[in-house]
Amino acid sequence: MSKVTEAHLEALRQQIIEAALACFSRQGFHQTSINDICREAGLSAGAVDRYFLSKDHIIAASCLGCQQGIVELIGFAKSQGSTPFQVLDFIIEHGLALLGSEDFNEHSMLNIQVWSEAVRSAEVKDALLTATFNSIGQAFTGLFAEGQERGEVGPGLDPKALAVTMMGMFHGLVLHKSLDPDIDAAACGEAMRALVRGIFRNGVSVS
Repeated sequence: MSKVTEAHLEALRQQIIEAALACFSRQGFHQTSINDICREAGLSAGAVDRYFLSKDHIIAASCLGCQQGIVELIGFAKSQGSTPFQVLDFIIEHGLALLGSEDFNEHSMLNIQVWSEAVRSAEVKDALLTATFNSIGQAFTGLFAEGQERGEVGPGLDPKALAVTMMGMFHGLVLHKSLDPDIDAAACGEAMRALVRGIFRNGVSVS
């Protein structure tokens, strides 16, 4: 298969995912049908079926795409010669910018719907676990492990547990901000920095 053909097929696949995300944002997952996605994408049902076996598979693919951006941000920050905690500061700043953006409600509602769907659908759950723990989780785990090697993270702490805790803070803040738009995201960001630079850096654990 030629590179041009591969690029064309990937472009069509991305076109379907973007159309699905637009429909999901407007109508929610359960109210969106495959026909809705086809109309939004300007493609036939047969064309969509060529890439995805079901709507759950489309939702799963959207999970992977949304989370990949965070992994790329971590990689970019590390490429600039940043220390682990400088990278974390960079990610926190990016997260706070998203919380204050005009697109926040759209992104947050999609995230919350994906978490809910993951309880129901094995395909969505597997994709979410892959996106969160196999990609973002590994990236954060690597940062904390590097911090331990530099003597900046307590040697008795589990880097993977720290990664899960970090992601949990982000997810929780997204949920709370979705429920209460008046939450001061900047103040929450300062609290996150205090936790990262205090508890994580000093290796303090609660028994």
